[in-house]
Amino acid sequence: MSATNRGAVRRAYDLYETPEEVTREFLFEYFEGDFHVILEPCAGSGKMTKVLRDRFPLAWIEANDIQDDSPIPYANKRYTLDFLKMLKGDADYDLIFTNPPYSLAEEIITHALETWSKATVVMLLRLNFLGSQKRKPFWGKHPVSEIYVLSKRPSFTGKGTDATEYAWFVWRPDTAEQRVIVI
Repeated sequence: MSATNRGAVRRAYDLYETPEEVTREFLFEYFEGDFHVILEPCAGSGKMTKVLRDRFPLAWIEANDIQDDSPIPYANKRYTLDFLKMLKGDADYDLIFTNPPYSLAEEIITHALETWSKATVVMLLRLNFLGSQKRKPFWGKHPVSEIYVLSKRPSFTGKGTDATEYAWFVWRPDTAEQRVIVI
């Protein structure tokens, strides 16, 4: 998909699934932590959920996607909800991990951070998510702990890469330190 959106037809629900190898490299080579209750709030077909299961084999993993597709075999539980309407309820996630639809990324991150304040939140985003006057108040309220910049552009369509840089953004609870790592 074109970063400038010239001539590109957007997919329904902004569904651009992350290649498994992008998630696998990050989780197995760079991401630290021991997590037991995980939510993948924008799961699509479950590619990220599969890698989360491989990395955290004993964790309880819940997958959610607004689209009603086939079950995700790697999740312990599957929802078909609008994540922005999910309430804390009984679930006390310690990791929320996804590639959100870019058009809703700020709202999804804010909802995750404010609803599950003790969870580590990890989002795959365009690097230019850091910019914008509109997001300046967001960054003042929700400073990121770690940014893992992808040195190799992923292909979300299987038809080559676009002109955009991507990074894993990590918010860790009770962490003031900020780090940028190029991977």
